Amino acid sequence: YGTLPSRRALKNSRLVSQKDDVHLCIMCLRAIMNYQYGFNLVMSHPHAVNEIALSLNNKNPRMKALVLELLAAVCLVRGGHEIILAAFDNFKEVCKEKHRFERLMEYFRNEDSSIDFMVACMQFINIVVHSVEDMNFRVHLQYEFTKLGLEEFLQKSRHTESEKLQVQIQAYLDNVFDVGGLLEDAETKNVALEKVEELEEHLSHLTEKLLDLENENMMRVAELEKQLLQREKELEVVKVCWGAIGAGRSREGMIKEKDEAFRRHYGSEPPPLPSSEPPPPQPEPSEETLRLPVLPPTGRSLVLEDSRGWTVPRIGVSPSDGFTGKCPPAPPLPGASPSIALTVGLSAIRIKKPIKTKFRLPVFNWTALKPSQISGTVFSELDDERVLEDLDLERFEELFKTKAQGPALDLVCAKSKAAQKVATKVTLLEANRAKNLAITLRKAGRSADEICRAIHTFDLATLPVDFVECLMRFLPTEAEAKALRQYERERKPLEELADEDRFMLQFSKVERLPQRMAIMAFLGNFAENVQMLTPVQSW
Repeated sequence: YGTLPSRRALKNSRLVSQKDDVHLCIMCLRAIMNYQYGFNLVMSHPHAVNEIALSLNNKNPRMKALVLELLAAVCLVRGGHEIILAAFDNFKEVCKEKHRFERLMEYFRNEDSSIDFMVACMQFINIVVHSVEDMNFRVHLQYEFTKLGLEEFLQKSRHTESEKLQVQIQAYLDNVFDVGGLLEDAETKNVALEKVEELEEHLSHLTEKLLDLENENMMRVAELEKQLLQREKELEVVKVCWGAIGAGRSREGMIKEKDEAFRRHYGSEPPPLPSSEPPPPQPEPSEETLRLPVLPPTGRSLVLEDSRGWTVPRIGVSPSDGFTGKCPPAPPLPGASPSIALTVGLSAIRIKKPIKTKFRLPVFNWTALKPSQISGTVFSELDDERVLEDLDLERFEELFKTKAQGPALDLVCAKSKAAQKVATKVTLLEANRAKNLAITLRKAGRSADEICRAIHTFDLATLPVDFVECLMRFLPTEAEAKALRQYERERKPLEELADEDRFMLQFSKVERLPQRMAIMAFLGNFAENVQMLTPVQSW
């Protein structure tokens, strides 16, 4: 019996043989899984991966490294991650672990003498944690290993001498999600987004103000262009008038020069006759012949005629001069035709004082005549004082005063009532834009129904092209249309809206509004565009 082995020796030999058998089986499985067919058989087997994971309960670090390499290979295959997690769940139940991966982390911390096992273990953890697409699940797996003390151990092991282990540790730390940092970044992003919204809103307000200023400037430029055209027409008229006046003055100057030349050459004696024969004796004029006609008060020139039919002007002649002697006839001026009569002395110009009124009255659309132009017209014969005596001026002013005026007390009351009425109105449009729209609509003198009906029918007789072009600047924006639809959707009373908002609400309901307005503008300007494009024919 002394030569037979004891029971304890037999038991230890069995354990050693079992461990060697497990190591041998893992080596065989590794050889099988190197081929696609064998790998698929292992993956499809219900207990193969679980048994491989249970093989980690071994003291041989080389064998545990081999097991982790096989499990990492399985984890990288599609659907393999779920199989690995299920295998470690089974490992937890069989080995009575409190937390999943607890035994693995224990081996990782204690087997610091085996670099190959630590590299394989760190590689397996990287694959398990960072091969997940779902970020929430990835943070969950990361938290599992953090609870088991992985990050603290990695901070201590960062300066290991093994380059392979350093690479795996650095890869894990680089891919770790810092949840606190992400939360701060999210808060910073939210603050930045709020700031961007505020800036966009401010930018939209500035853009609207810029558009309003552009609209006002365009309207002002259009008005100034019209005034410029009117002034150019007036300038042409003035040029024509001054041309005629200059020609008349040149003729008068020529006559005066000839008269002065006549006086310098002949003095007060008449010029000699052009023929060499002495002039025939003239009869002495009688008193009837010397009786001169009475000049009118305007101081016009007196024209005397002799027996030959010549006319000789006598400047400044009046009955008070008392001609008593002989008045010999005189021939015409040298170079002058016998029918020329010099007119000197203009009528006295009386400037009428303007009539002051208590109210502003309408002004006629005409060009007032100058004082020098009313001679011989009905205005020179009118007596304003006599007309004012017969006219009830107070009643005349009350009847014809402009509508914008009234008694002071009534005007103040009207302003207070209008202010109260405006205060109760709801406006959805920007203040300047609403004011400009009100001015444009007031110039048109049309209701919203008439304007929208004219747009539907392309009625340019109702809406002139100038008004259409002005109205195109007030096409409702997307924000205005949205606000008006929201107001109408909430079934709020439309009477509380301001007139401009009610018009904009009805205006925005016109189908294909921008296209219709563009068509009306094109139709209105078509004839003018054709005229501008037509070449001028040269004769």
